[in-house]
Amino acid sequence: MINLSIIIPVYNVARYMERCLQFVDAQTLHDIEVIIVDDHGQDDSISIAKNLTQKHTRKDIHYVFTQTPVNSGPSVARNIGIQAAQGEFIAFLDADDWVAPEMYEALYRNAQMYQADLSCCNLIQDYEDGSPSKVLANPHVENGEFTQTAKKYFLRTFISYFTSFIYRRAWLLEHDLHFVQTKSAEDSSFLACCLLAAERIAQTDEPYYHYVIHAGSLTQRKVWKGTEKRKAFNAMIAFAKRKNVLSIYWPQLFYVYAKKALVVPVMEMIN
Repeated sequence: MINLSIIIPVYNVARYMERCLQFVDAQTLHDIEVIIVDDHGQDDSISIAKNLTQKHTRKDIHYVFTQTPVNSGPSVARNIGIQAAQGEFIAFLDADDWVAPEMYEALYRNAQMYQADLSCCNLIQDYEDGSPSKVLANPHVENGEFTQTAKKYFLRTFISYFTSFIYRRAWLLEHDLHFVQTKSAEDSSFLACCLLAAERIAQTDEPYYHYVIHAGSLTQRKVWKGTEKRKAFNAMIAFAKRKNVLSIYWPQLFYVYAKKALVVPVMEMIN
């Protein structure tokens, strides 16, 4: 039985592949599937990944290579990974980031202990230019039942640290949880929908995921993203309607929409 499927979209990340896969190989959790999704970049990322995986010695980590039909962006790559995954849980890892060796075991054990749909940790934001790292924290709620009160609090205060979570695969498929195909905010929309659908949650305050900020990343470019962000959060509202929970969480979802789809795009252009 595969405990966890780690989905890694790959697009022009050749200089990060070795570090990323070294920390995957170092995971203390056993029986892992790693799905590397080629999104047709122009560098030798996939060749590097294949060479590294051919040399790895762990028999309980299985590497699977798949690809998007054409360059399609991370949403499509992650959705392809979800459909290919066989693990009990699914994790998403960006190839230019890295994770502490104990991360996935800790999240998996917590998920099992509390029978959770979602299990998360905190993060460390690292800067390639040498600036001091800082801890990024998910909102803290009690482990176990994800009550309406806790969910409303999480929705009001969450930032899109979706890679700091693992997700029960059967539950993702049951609720048709996937990434909307936009060029911005697809991660925030996905996580918001997951929060709406979750009945049980588990978390640790340990910062296991290392989110790396580097020059030239998509998040650093001044490009107007308001239209794409509105598309992403319209999908969030549509999901809430389908699940008949919009009337319960409309103040929180309106706040998320106003902040992330309307205010954030303007602030990104100003700062």
